[in-house]
Amino acid sequence: MTRRMTTLGLLGFITLSSCAIQSQAEAPDELRKSKAEFKTDDGVTIVGDYYPPTGRAISPAAILLHMYNHDRSTWAPLIKPLHEAGFAVLAIDMRGHGESTEPADMKLADRVQERDPKLFNDMHKDAQAAIKWVRTQPNVDQERLVLIGASVGCSVSIDTMAREPSVDAIVCMTPGTNYLGVNSTEHILKTGKRPILLLATEVEREATDALAKSADNATGEIVGSGRVHGTNMFGKIDGIEAKITAFVRDAVHSP
Repeated sequence: MTRRMTTLGLLGFITLSSCAIQSQAEAPDELRKSKAEFKTDDGVTIVGDYYPPTGRAISPAAILLHMYNHDRSTWAPLIKPLHEAGFAVLAIDMRGHGESTEPADMKLADRVQERDPKLFNDMHKDAQAAIKWVRTQPNVDQERLVLIGASVGCSVSIDTMAREPSVDAIVCMTPGTNYLGVNSTEHILKTGKRPILLLATEVEREATDALAKSADNATGEIVGSGRVHGTNMFGKIDGIEAKITAFVRDAVHSP
């Protein structure tokens, strides 16, 4: 048998190898994604991206709640770290944002732009519907669940935790005490002893300090100077993805 590969054989090998590499880059198992769609208790259709757990292990779930006037795509830098830490991940468009604008007669997108306080105070229903939906997915542990929010998504996360005892922990990227009429100062007092991590940069630390001071289960951390708001921290604050992932991983694996 000759050890020398023919030119044709070498070209064939390179072509097959290139195709395999391209296929892996386009759809690696750990980032397999499907579109999620479900309704809230008040009839809003919520749309999201779902990254199921790999293998047959029963996995905790992380639900991601975006900033005002943003959508689920802003969580892209955090998806892979969470997934590699063993989480099933669901990033949703909250009502009036992205693809979550139905039914049309509720005029959800218009109400977002009008900054309607009732709409934002109803967003906990979006998160609660997401919790119900993700629990129906294969290999998801119904007893281990975290929420991660940014800006008004922080407010929704805190409100939802106050209502849902199944939420083990939350992370808030630039929380507010009363974003868009959602009273986080009141809601955080109803979250019990479950851990909350509040992250902010120096210029926007006031609300983080106030919320951390008001609740023993909340820890505030200043992660940088200047003003870097919510998911804008990704790519600008070194190690922020790892910090968030480590916190929620430890929370769901605690006794």
